[in-house]
Amino acid sequence: MSKTETDEGNRYDPSWITGKDLERHLELERSFLEFAQLFKYEEKNDRALAIVGAAFLDTLLEHILISFLVDDPKEVAELLRPDQPLGTYGSRVRAAYCLGLINKAIRDDLRAIGKIRNRFAHDLHVSFDDEQVRSWCHDLKWHRTVYMQPPPDASARELFYVGLHQLVGQLNGTPSIARSAKRMVLPEC
Repeated sequence: MSKTETDEGNRYDPSWITGKDLERHLELERSFLEFAQLFKYEEKNDRALAIVGAAFLDTLLEHILISFLVDDPKEVAELLRPDQPLGTYGSRVRAAYCLGLINKAIRDDLRAIGKIRNRFAHDLHVSFDDEQVRSWCHDLKWHRTVYMQPPPDASARELFYVGLHQLVGQLNGTPSIARSAKRMVLPEC
C-alpha cells in the first residue's frame, strides 16, 4: 500500500494535478496539439514557422509563470497582460530566468528565438537565408547541449526547427516544476 492509500481509501497526493492547475494543464495540452499541427517541417512559409514557434514558446512561458506565481488569478492575469510588466515575450523570458525556472542556456536560446521572430514579424522579405537570421540560428545551443551537434551542412531553418523543438520539450515539463515551488500569498498580520 502506498503512502497515499490507507484503510479508508485514497487520500490526496500532492503530485496530482487538480482544480485550476488541471484546467491549465489541459489547456496547455490542447495548445501543444495545435502547435504540432501548425509547426511542421514541411511548412514552406519561413515566416509562419518562425512566428508560430515563438508564439508557442510564449504560451509555455506564460503557463510556467502562472504555475509559479501566487494563487491569485486576477492579479496574475493583470501582471501578464500585454501592457504590464510580464506581458511580453522578452519580459517573460527574463522573469523565468531570474526566478530560477530556466537556466542561462535556455534563456539565451529563447532570446535568440525572440530576435528571429521579431525579424520575421517586421521584415516582409526576410528568410532563413538572411545573414543575421542564419547567425542567430547558429547561436542556438540548448539542443547542442542536450541532444547532439548538428551536421556541418545543417541549414539555418533546420537549426531553428530542431532548436525550437528542444526548447518546447524542455519547457513543456517546467510548469510542473514551477507548481512544486509555487509562491504562497503571505498571511495578513
